[in-house]
Amino acid sequence: MSFLAPLFFIALGTAVVPILVHLIQRERKHVVHFPSLMFVRRIPYQSVRRRRIRHWFLLLMRIAALALIIAAFARPFFRQSAAAMAAALGGDREIVVLLDTSASMGYGDHFEKAKAAARSAIDSIGGASRATLVLFNKNAEENMRATSDRGRLEAALAAAKVTSGGTKYGSALKLAESILSRSTLPKKEAILISDFQRVGWSSSEDVHFTEGIQLTPISVADDKASNLSVAVSPNFGRSTFSGQERITVNAGIANHGAEALSKIPVTLEIEGRPMETVTASAAPNAASSVSFAPFTLAEPAVRGTVKAGTDPMAADNEFHFVLTPSLSVSVLVIDSGERDSSFFLTSALGIGNTPAFQVEIVPAARVSATTLEKRAAVILNDAPLPPGAAGGVLKRYVERGGGLLVAFGPRSSWPSTEADLLPGVLGPVVDPNDGRGATIAAPDYNHQVFEVFKAARSGDFSAVRVLRYRALQPGKDDRVIARFDDGAAAAVERRIGTGRVIAFTTTLDNTWTEFPTKTVYLPVVQQLVKYLARYEQPNSWNTVGQVVDLSVLLKSRADRVVSTPAGERLRIPSTEPGLLELNEQGVYEIRTGAGSARPDRIAVNLDPAESDLTPLDPAELVAAVTGHAVQTTNQSSSTEPVQLSPEEAEKRQGLWWYLLIAGLFLLAAEMAVSNVLSRNERFL
Repeated sequence: MSFLAPLFFIALGTAVVPILVHLIQRERKHVVHFPSLMFVRRIPYQSVRRRRIRHWFLLLMRIAALALIIAAFARPFFRQSAAAMAAALGGDREIVVLLDTSASMGYGDHFEKAKAAARSAIDSIGGASRATLVLFNKNAEENMRATSDRGRLEAALAAAKVTSGGTKYGSALKLAESILSRSTLPKKEAILISDFQRVGWSSSEDVHFTEGIQLTPISVADDKASNLSVAVSPNFGRSTFSGQERITVNAGIANHGAEALSKIPVTLEIEGRPMETVTASAAPNAASSVSFAPFTLAEPAVRGTVKAGTDPMAADNEFHFVLTPSLSVSVLVIDSGERDSSFFLTSALGIGNTPAFQVEIVPAARVSATTLEKRAAVILNDAPLPPGAAGGVLKRYVERGGGLLVAFGPRSSWPSTEADLLPGVLGPVVDPNDGRGATIAAPDYNHQVFEVFKAARSGDFSAVRVLRYRALQPGKDDRVIARFDDGAAAAVERRIGTGRVIAFTTTLDNTWTEFPTKTVYLPVVQQLVKYLARYEQPNSWNTVGQVVDLSVLLKSRADRVVSTPAGERLRIPSTEPGLLELNEQGVYEIRTGAGSARPDRIAVNLDPAESDLTPLDPAELVAAVTGHAVQTTNQSSSTEPVQLSPEEAEKRQGLWWYLLIAGLFLLAAEMAVSNVLSRNERFL
């Protein structure tokens, strides 16, 4: 309890007045006329009754009355939050506290301020009111279900931590609306506590609160927040020197502030050891780049980190990556044995360096089962099916995960005994459009082979003239990935086991087509081989929130043990899907056996958008969600809007009125009691 005018308590000194009154003898003296006092001895008068308090009950009533009246003038009130007062005046409430735990909340003391505001909201509930604590970043999680137990809510709040996730308000607001719409309490309110990053809200968000649900924003953002980050993703220049691969790291830093920065130390670390430190400068709200000296990359899964400067948000001052020496794809080309029959094909594959293709050409007559071993992809280039690959040999190779590309031409043939390997039923040679030729008119841009051509002006297939092709009728489970302008199939895919087979119905040289002379030839050939070989360029880094398939990444069927950046160990049995959600910034390590010397690694970094602390006007968000704006809090004191001023709290409570009435009542009672006692003593 507090008082608006505590100086009035000085008047409590008047409490001695009743005590003095009780010590003064109030008795009437009767005059007795006596003729002479000369013969009477003088004796001093003393009264025992004057020296002791006779009516304690009456004394206590008088003192209590004075104390109550004085306390009333001191204007007492209880310190309660505005939310608690509103609940007392308007009924019980259902509130949902939405606490932002995204990476940007790690800036300075933002998260501590946010937790203080959440704690104030939790303290406001009372009676039958309930609160739900929701922690959100990119996703929203109901951390503590609706309860009136403030102890449990505060314990859950105390355990909340800043995460590495991005910011997205839509998911949190939808969850709050779902919780509040099911409530039967008279007042419903969502309290959104965040730094209100602009990147976390889009006008296209489909979030609308129903009538009767209030949204209260509490911002912890700083008006002049500035931030430095390694936000421009590094790129790696690869070269070869003395038979060893050399890597040049080029990184970028971004200044998200209104003041220029200079002499920023930027350090490259490899396997935790500093390799080089350079200095950089960055203009206001701009980015700059730095380059480090090359280093030799001799081992797989080498961990590296770029660190830049220091500021209140340390998480985005470093960028993690993992590098592995370039891998090559082993390709077997089977042709008819004629000179230069695979010239265009091998030339296109020889240019590739990401990955590098190791191409071996073998005539069909010399192919055996051992020739197919350890080949990532096999190309049957205008040649009959080799006798050494017949009888199910080639089919077993595909079933185990191999890739097969069959390019038909004048020398091609396909035995009926291997019909289940070919994606479709092979037909005769076709001269399209009465010998005028055809073009590739409808590639499937959603297929991995052709998706690189999806963007405008990235490849013109209409210029590819095809003079002849083999008719191919796809099966019901086969996928046509390209067609000619007359509707016939140009490329058809079939999945067999874990492998893939693609039939290309015309030649990959210039016998039946002008395809090898066009600019789209090289990327199409390389994309075909990479797809069939199931080649995936290892990512040097990933972003928080991505999901990786360990069974594809590691190409291993053994049990996997994952060590997270926080030190937690997860075991993923080989019998379960190897999907791993990357929720932490840092480097994950994956081991697939007790004897593995160096683990596989996955580097994970923050979403670059988290480094942009530009705030959104909370009223804009409230207006979009509820249809009307409200006054929001000041970022410098996030708890003020949920607290009444002393004057407002005292005015709403009005305790002084009850104290004054009680004091006057005691005075009236005291008067009645004292009159009764006086009458009784008069007759004694």
